[in-house]
Amino acid sequence: MRATALLIDSAPSSGRRPLTLRGIAEAADVPVASIYHYFPDVDSIVAAVATQYGNELSSAVETGVSRPTESPSALLDTIFTIYREFFAARPGLRELWFDRKASEKVVEIHRYFRAGLAEILRSGMHVYSTEPHDLLAYQTWIEITGILWELAFQSDPEGDPRVVAEIREVSERFLRRRLGLEFPPTDREGRKDHDQSGASLSAPAGESAPHAWELPLPPQARGRKNRAQILSAASAIIDSQGPHGPDVNVRAIASAAGTSPGSMYRYFEDLDSLVAAVADTYMHDLLAVLDEVEAASEGQDFAAFNKRKMVAYQAFFARRPGLRELWFDRRASEKVQEIHAHYRRVLAERNHQAMSRYAPRPGELFGHTLHIEVTGALWDLAFTLDPEGHPYVIDEIEELGIDFVRRLREGSS
Repeated sequence: MRATALLIDSAPSSGRRPLTLRGIAEAADVPVASIYHYFPDVDSIVAAVATQYGNELSSAVETGVSRPTESPSALLDTIFTIYREFFAARPGLRELWFDRKASEKVVEIHRYFRAGLAEILRSGMHVYSTEPHDLLAYQTWIEITGILWELAFQSDPEGDPRVVAEIREVSERFLRRRLGLEFPPTDREGRKDHDQSGASLSAPAGESAPHAWELPLPPQARGRKNRAQILSAASAIIDSQGPHGPDVNVRAIASAAGTSPGSMYRYFEDLDSLVAAVADTYMHDLLAVLDEVEAASEGQDFAAFNKRKMVAYQAFFARRPGLRELWFDRRASEKVQEIHAHYRRVLAERNHQAMSRYAPRPGELFGHTLHIEVTGALWDLAFTLDPEGHPYVIDEIEELGIDFVRRLREGSS
């Protein structure tokens, strides 16, 4: 297992060869056959490494939280120092922790440790407040900060200071609002006018060229009709079974569309391209819903616009559970992940444009990008906890929107 951890930690996944039993055996200097005495396959070894990494992080946080601190602010300093140093020290294992293509076994391990971290943080923070400390509040906080820690290390191997500052800001505001904790005033000036370096967090201006996943439509009406039937069949199967369902394959989709597997390749390069087209269509539908919300909210204040948008989002995600799972799928292919990233940038741009109606300054696109990432993680959590969307988490998404506008008006975002 130590050899596997070293292989994973030695390079990011983009520069690392796929892990194999033979490669692990060579690194550990043991016969391949001996590995089967302890692990049935590579996934089980990787899961064991993820468990060990999660145990080490949990132990470090628990040790830090158990030390006496004079205030919630001092405790946050301790927690954030632990996180930043821990993630910076082992980049490959950090990437495994945030892996968007992990197996279901590893994803389940991640969920388990996030729940454990929420419990550890609750045990440390509850001494500073007489308010009830619901575990769900800490689970929500973990999701908010988790996506931001991931983004911080995507753009800077030591943790992007802009994102780390945002983690501190949203944490203080969340804990003050939800748990009644008190924090001293902070210097807002240092958080204004960040430079927008870091392409992974910035939206490119004026994307007009076709994207890699967008194939030209068939020139004839019949071809376009056939393509639409195949796309509709794939959408229906994914919506009923999720993106990894048993019938998400070329043969089953072709049968549902009333065509042959061979004819599908006239319109889609492969199954991955078809799934990507489904994801693309789903997000076009969401953007159309947002267009309706913006048109219906013309002349209203932000609270009314925000509430209308929340209701629309909740209804949209609740209505099509399998496609929602595709949108939040952490095991999606590179092509589908690219679509996800593109539409998160589009949503950040839309948010940036909309805010110009509600605040003297709409803020930087960077801040809107972070806001979209955070609220996306919370929508995922809301529907993981409740098929209709958990009310507590959805309420927090709404509060984050209101708080975001407040920060824009204060000039602190």
